[in-house]
Amino acid sequence: TMVTFIVEKDGTISGIKADGKDVDFNSEAMRTIKSIKGKWVPAKVNGQPVRSYFKFPISMKFDN
Repeated sequence: TMVTFIVEKDGTISGIKADGKDVDFNSEAMRTIKSIKGKWVPAKVNGQPVRSYFKFPISMKFDN
């Protein structure tokens, strides 16, 4: 599952999306990101905070 979101200038996040084969896993990945407490550190350009796009893969392997 690939999770993407925007880190706003104030450190909050918005536009959370998850794209993967398993709908339940996608939902859980988005729920987990939304539940993170605190603020993210925004990207900076010339010392000023800017909105930035964050993208990362989440995978899980289950052993039987």
